[in-house]
Amino acid sequence: MEQFAFIIALLLIGIALQKAHAPVDFAKSLNFFVIYVSLPATVLIQIPKIHFDVSALGVILVPWLLLPIVIAIVLLMTRKHPPHVRAALLLVMPLGNTSFVGIPIVHTLLGEEAIPYVLMYDQFGTFLILSLYGAAVIARYETGAFHKRLIVKKLLFFPPFIFLVFALVFGELPSVAQPYLRLLSSTLIPLALVSVGYSMKFGGEIDYRLFTQSLVLKLVIMPFIAFGILFAMGTDPLALKVAVLESGMPSMITAGALAIAAGFAPQLSAALVGYGIVVSLVTLP
Repeated sequence: MEQFAFIIALLLIGIALQKAHAPVDFAKSLNFFVIYVSLPATVLIQIPKIHFDVSALGVILVPWLLLPIVIAIVLLMTRKHPPHVRAALLLVMPLGNTSFVGIPIVHTLLGEEAIPYVLMYDQFGTFLILSLYGAAVIARYETGAFHKRLIVKKLLFFPPFIFLVFALVFGELPSVAQPYLRLLSSTLIPLALVSVGYSMKFGGEIDYRLFTQSLVLKLVIMPFIAFGILFAMGTDPLALKVAVLESGMPSMITAGALAIAAGFAPQLSAALVGYGIVVSLVTLP
C-alpha cells in the first residue's frame, strides 16, 4: 500500500510548506498548472482506453445516478450556508478519488480481475462528470448568477473538456507523444495533493458540523445508495462490489483543487479531500 504512504507524504509536504515563505497565491499557481496542463495530459492518455462493456452497464450508470441524488442532499445541507460553501460541496461531494486511491484499494480488496470495472467507473463516470458537471458548477457559482451562455462558454473552454472532445474524436496520440504525455500527467497527483495540503487549515471558515455531515455523506451514505441501485438492477457481484467501493471513495483530489482555485470555501474543500483520504482508509475496508 505504498500509494497511501505517498498520498499522506504529499499532504504533509503541503502542510509543512504553510510554514515556509511561499509566494503569493502559491496554491492557485499549482492548481492553474493542474487544470491547464496535468489534467488535459491525463485525459489524452486515459480517454482513448475506454472500451464499452454492456455487462458493466450498472458500474457505468452508478456515478451518473448518484449525481442528482447527491446534488439534492447537498442543496438541503447548505440551505443556510453561503453560496461559496454550497459550490464547494457541489463540486467535491459527487466526485470521488476513483483512480489514484480507487485502483490500489480495489486491487487489494478484490483482486486484479476487478480493475477493468474500476477503469470503466473512473473514465465513463468520474472523468466525464468532472469535465461536464464540474465546468457548469464553476461557471454558475463564480459569477453568483445563472447565465446559460456563460456556463456553456465556461464548459466549452474548460481545458479538460476541450481535450476530452479531442480524445474522443481523434483517439490515442502517436506513440512518440506518449512518454511526454505520461510525464505531464504524472504531475497531476503530486501538485494537486501539495496544493490541498497547503490549503488544509482547521478553524476559521470551517463549519465542523457541515464538515462531519459531508464526510458521512461521501464515505458512508453514497456507497449504501449505490448498493441499493446495483442490487435492484441485479448487477454481477464483482461489478457490484467495485461500484460500491468506488462510490465510497474520498473526494477527488482534482475536484478539490478546482474548488480551491475558484475560491469555493478553500479550507473546507481542502479538509474534505485531505482528511477524507485518511478516514477512508478505515471506511473502505
